[in-house]
Amino acid sequence: MLATVGATARADDAPTGVPARGDVAPSAPAPDEGADEVWVRGRQAGGFVSRASIADSPREITDAASLVEPLPGVHVRRLGADDSFASMSIRGSSSSQVAVFLAGVPLSGGADPTLDLATLPLWPGAQARVHRTFAPGALGRGSLGGTLVLDPPSPRAPPRTEVWAAAGSFGARRVRIGDVRGDADGVRVATGVSASRSDDDFSFVDPAASIAAGREVFATRRNAGHAAAAGLASVGLPVRLGPKSRGALTMTTLAQTRQQELPGSARFTTAHQRLDSSRLVSALELTLPASRRGVFVARAWGRREGLSVHDDPRSARGTFTPASTDDAILAAGGSTGWRGSLLEETTLEVRLDGSGERFAPGTWVGAVAPPGARRANAGVAIDATALLGRRVTLAASARGDTWIDTSVVGPTRSEQRPTGHVGIELPVGPVVAASHAGFVARPPSFVERYGNRGAFLGEPSLRPESAFTVDAGARASRRVGPVRLHAEAAGFATWAEDLITFVYVGAQRQAKATNIGRARVFGVEALARASAFGFDARVTHTALATANGSECDYVAGRCERPPLFGRPAHDFVADLAWERGPLRLRYGIDVVSGIRADREGSIVVPARALHGASVRLAVPKAPGLSLTLDVRNLFDLRVADYAGVPIGGVAQTYKVPIGDAFDYPLPGRRVLLSVRWTTGDPR
Repeated sequence: MLATVGATARADDAPTGVPARGDVAPSAPAPDEGADEVWVRGRQAGGFVSRASIADSPREITDAASLVEPLPGVHVRRLGADDSFASMSIRGSSSSQVAVFLAGVPLSGGADPTLDLATLPLWPGAQARVHRTFAPGALGRGSLGGTLVLDPPSPRAPPRTEVWAAAGSFGARRVRIGDVRGDADGVRVATGVSASRSDDDFSFVDPAASIAAGREVFATRRNAGHAAAAGLASVGLPVRLGPKSRGALTMTTLAQTRQQELPGSARFTTAHQRLDSSRLVSALELTLPASRRGVFVARAWGRREGLSVHDDPRSARGTFTPASTDDAILAAGGSTGWRGSLLEETTLEVRLDGSGERFAPGTWVGAVAPPGARRANAGVAIDATALLGRRVTLAASARGDTWIDTSVVGPTRSEQRPTGHVGIELPVGPVVAASHAGFVARPPSFVERYGNRGAFLGEPSLRPESAFTVDAGARASRRVGPVRLHAEAAGFATWAEDLITFVYVGAQRQAKATNIGRARVFGVEALARASAFGFDARVTHTALATANGSECDYVAGRCERPPLFGRPAHDFVADLAWERGPLRLRYGIDVVSGIRADREGSIVVPARALHGASVRLAVPKAPGLSLTLDVRNLFDLRVADYAGVPIGGVAQTYKVPIGDAFDYPLPGRRVLLSVRWTTGDPR
């Protein structure tokens, strides 16, 4: 729908429609607060989950993308510096196949299926959960590529106040303030405020100019800055039905505004284009005792997003984009259900939910506005677990969904799609094994179904993408003297059908969404953590082997399926920290390789290894106060060698900027100095 807001930025995601479902072992361990420092883990029979929190991260967290980036199975694709467009892939999925929830409210949908992670604000105490493959049915309509859930600070958390402020390279200024307070048995309030700005005018190697000059020539990336502010309030109220019957009412509201400059690609710059956006989210949840074994749960939510693009009229004519737009996304929904236990050693949750979403285009100057569209969704979900013999845990989840899409440019389209999965967890000595299998699906987005007034041709009869996924993994935790160890490993496989792919049709070569795609994704993931004598080491690695079933390369008379583009074959993250008294030192490395830049899989983005380091000092005689100096891309890597097409039998090597995609360079060395002050409960 928002073709002008970085059409190039999303071209690798929306048009591909490539699947990816798969799961792996559980998340990174979180230290328990007890004296024995035991790592407490939840059961994974329902699905593998990764968790991340600002407090537990060894790195300085600047945005939502940096919070989830180190998790196994997750690849964050940046098209510039921090706060530039960033999309998320889970086990080889496209970003349009990842569902995103904040405080239980869906932030992704038919109007904007690819959520820019840079637009998600963070506050002290924020946490993220990544459901790698299967999410609980009660959470809401699932997705084809996994689910990201952001949990804002809870009003029922221990009382505390935290302030974090930072300044650094490229004009970066950031602040986060969080506070939780109230009566232990009464009204409790959690509030958060965040703001940031930057200019992000970094230098990068210009490939065309370097080839012409025979040496490295650097250019400056301009019109890439941003300014953003957000506020959140969550209020928890006790609901008393009697002396021994208590429920809870939780109200959460988020308001944010953002101004993002859009620089375009390195070759096709947009020096004056800017996106202004706003987001208002409200959620209300009521829980009441329904019986001795369960509670009644009701939820209502609403969301409004405003999106407005501005550009110089002369520049807009040159790039065939509008000079200004003014659009809105409106969504609202609710659910009701029951959760509890009918029998000993069992849990059950049943939920009915419904939602409506509308894309409302405003005034477009210099181009024809895209068509408005609406979607109504209704679903029923069941999640159940059973513990057999106090060792084996069985789980099952199922959803039935109905979608009704309408637009002024096409007929009403309705469809029904069941999804679900089963899982098992089995302890075998010190090892806990788990496995899951099931079906997932994603309905077409509005731009895929109804087009974009010439930029894309719609296809109202598109079928939802679907996939079958199976995974198996194991984890183990052990303490050997002073050494604590934790390891996880898993493999997964996904077979997807009816993938929505844009193909070029007609004399004018216009893109049209079509159900022609098939793909398979195989992968393995591993996570390891060890700590002793003040040292803390964390390592994650994800390896993918993908195949695009809609393409065929004939080699020696045989058809070979190319890899899916935009997915790394290897994504490796490691951090080693040492803490002694008030001082903490950290070194880290991120390695990404094997990203294909085209659908045929013939162009490989150069591999890169980016190093980072930080030092943190707890200020003596100032409880709760600490200073951190964080350096990313420590060795200022900005250039990579690219092996081009041989000329005259001689292989040509070119200097290109590092990046997740060609023409979208990543910055060099970045320095951030931050100060954190915390009072109250240290958790």
